[in-house]
Amino acid sequence: MLPNHYEVLALPSSPEVRHSNSQEDIKLAYRRALLQHHPDKSPAPSSRQPTKPKYTIDDITTAYKILSDPSTRAEFDRQLRLLTSHSAQPAAKPLSGLETIDLDDLEFDSAKNVWYRLCRCGNDKGYLITEDDLEKEAEHGEIITGCGGCSLWLKVVFQRADEA
Repeated sequence: MLPNHYEVLALPSSPEVRHSNSQEDIKLAYRRALLQHHPDKSPAPSSRQPTKPKYTIDDITTAYKILSDPSTRAEFDRQLRLLTSHSAQPAAKPLSGLETIDLDDLEFDSAKNVWYRLCRCGNDKGYLITEDDLEKEAEHGEIITGCGGCSLWLKVVFQRADEA
């Protein structure tokens, strides 16, 4: 399960807005989250207050470390994009049944220009990958896609043809 570090720090997490979070915004959100969730600083919850997610100091510190470093933040954003781009399921859901294979192990439909694979749920083309999907992730050489008929996932690794 991939935690959403933007949510832990109460920062905007939509792809359109999250790149606008400055280092100063991240630092202020970190300090605010520490005060809000610290057991000695936060008030005791009353029965009338709606319960908010309770994050530990470790959760908050991890979120800050990942989001404050540009390279780890870029990798985290890429993982969020991979998990949400091929599925209607939220990124916070665990990836059940994740299997890793090579692109060469998939069948290719030249009429539709897609790679596909039978899923164990019985869906003949449960996993579908288009050329556009591969282009988006060409720099990283991997793509994660969910089955169209169940909750299983497939991680496909590949190499660009000009690099082979």
